[in-house]
Amino acid sequence: MNRIHLLKKSVYELIAAGEVVNKPSSAIKELVENAVDSGADNIVVEVKNGGKTYIRVTDNGCGIAAEDVPLAFLRHATSKVESKEDLDSIGTLGFRGEALASICAMAKVELLTKRREDDLGLRYEIESSEEVSSEATGCPDGTTIIVRDIFFNVPARQKFLYSDTSEANSAATIVQKIALSRPDISFKFIRDNKVEFVTSGDGKLLSAIYSVLGKDFYDACIPVDYKYMYVTVKGYVLKPLAARASRSFQTYFLNSRYIKNTLIALALEEAYTDKIMTGKHPGCVLDISMPANTVDVNAHPTKLDVRFQDNNTMHSAIFYAVKDALQKYDSPEEISAYGSRASANSSFTHRQLYAAATVSHSGNEQLSFASTATVPHTTYIKRSDFAKTILKDYKSPHENTGSKDSSEADSVESHDYVTSDENKSGNSFSYINEQSFSRPAVVEPVCEDVPLEIRVIGEAFKTYIVAECGDDIFLVDKHAAHERLIYEDLKRKRAELDTQMLLYPVTVTLTYDQYQALYENQDVCRRLKFNKAPEVVITGSPMIADDMDPIDVAVQVADSIVAGKNSKGEDIFDDLYHTFACKAAIKANSNTRFVELERLMELITEEDIRYCPHGRPILVKLSKHEIEKMFRRIV
Repeated sequence: MNRIHLLKKSVYELIAAGEVVNKPSSAIKELVENAVDSGADNIVVEVKNGGKTYIRVTDNGCGIAAEDVPLAFLRHATSKVESKEDLDSIGTLGFRGEALASICAMAKVELLTKRREDDLGLRYEIESSEEVSSEATGCPDGTTIIVRDIFFNVPARQKFLYSDTSEANSAATIVQKIALSRPDISFKFIRDNKVEFVTSGDGKLLSAIYSVLGKDFYDACIPVDYKYMYVTVKGYVLKPLAARASRSFQTYFLNSRYIKNTLIALALEEAYTDKIMTGKHPGCVLDISMPANTVDVNAHPTKLDVRFQDNNTMHSAIFYAVKDALQKYDSPEEISAYGSRASANSSFTHRQLYAAATVSHSGNEQLSFASTATVPHTTYIKRSDFAKTILKDYKSPHENTGSKDSSEADSVESHDYVTSDENKSGNSFSYINEQSFSRPAVVEPVCEDVPLEIRVIGEAFKTYIVAECGDDIFLVDKHAAHERLIYEDLKRKRAELDTQMLLYPVTVTLTYDQYQALYENQDVCRRLKFNKAPEVVITGSPMIADDMDPIDVAVQVADSIVAGKNSKGEDIFDDLYHTFACKAAIKANSNTRFVELERLMELITEEDIRYCPHGRPILVKLSKHEIEKMFRRIV
């Protein structure tokens, strides 16, 4: 073994730099965060070859004093922290004094900077942490940093970089996240001499969402505005039917700092329980505000991960905020002429169906269709279109059509969304109350004694109930609706989960985790007639499980416990309830008596349900206005 010795400066600086900068996008993140901290309201980021050969970040911020520039490239040099007490209340994005030192240790860096009060700026070059040149020069106010040939002196790291396209995508994602966190700053991203996106910097989050995430995401947004104890959650989440196939559309900011956090992601997805389809994930742009002394932002070299003083408070704040928004603004889908859709802002429950002959739909834009000389006498809607409509995305309450620019989103911010009251009652469940879960009323009561009647007209394709209510026609998926009703009934009667004894006991071999989960939950085993031995012996099965294999029941319950559902206050039988409800519900393409359809429709309106336990919608709405447009009775 070699003798212990001190590393050379050139070696330990490269090692330390690798903790902060491990690819071009890491350098871009650090530089853009410094630009934000400089007070800039306009930031331009340009990359070539994925940032491997060229990175440029330009801002119009405060600039750097000429005498401070050499100091800025030294390790642990910063203008943002003075003493150890400052670490308890960090309010800037950069603060460690490692970014510029790390970048210049493994790249060729050129800096141009000028303060507004100075006549001339400074041009400074540094390579491998060694100064190359420094001279006064004329340049605009602010700072421009150019990074060339990153990792040129670290071949081992350079050869493990991904393709130019992949590295550029990673850089674009970083800039997008920061742009969403600061809608008051205009960001421009240029890739290989082509402008990829620009944000307006008008201070409106929806404008930034439209520019960065696109029209589809923008259309499906619903607002979040909620306060729980000392945590405030604002931003937007997607309607359940607009859920994505991955979690890449989940964006969180903590005090305007982009972060990644599994606790927040878990709380978000729990808020969508029973509203989202299996394999789909919610999307969001959420800005979380909390006192700086209740969170540690210095937990990771890249500052992407943070630690909270109280995980339970953070989990509850996110869960309640998203749940509140979904309850208020997620509404039945409306079918428009020729397949276009508009969001319906009202539910059709008995308690809200008090009106005269018409129901107001003010605030919803109607999409026009091209005029034609031929007036159809019959409009055909295929069965496959019904089924597709059940699964398609909602349109947002702030639907806007036209060209894709920031001005289109301007009017959206003026909408008066209803937000929940701030509660001050401590840690009780009163943060979620009846008022929090009430939807904004859009129907003006005219005659409170005469509710609109929901009349079942018939059934289409032995699958969809057709019902009429006022000036609306509802199409209801009978299986999905019945499944949800059974599921809710099971949850209400969870204490009455009767089991049927098996003629012969069944033995199941589980994994160590599954067995330990059942072993530590004696009450669950007693309710389901599981006896613990070297293996689990099953002597009974829930009666509603019907012909479901008792072994599957045991495995499913064990997996739910392993996933930690019981530790978060969830019912560990939820997954079983889903399965039971699906098996017990009336099936599509089955014969159903008319009186059964009527009773099912009554139950739906009383329960005010919108999704089956698997997250599929149970109903869509077709307005009289749209029908008349189809037949050219109106224009």
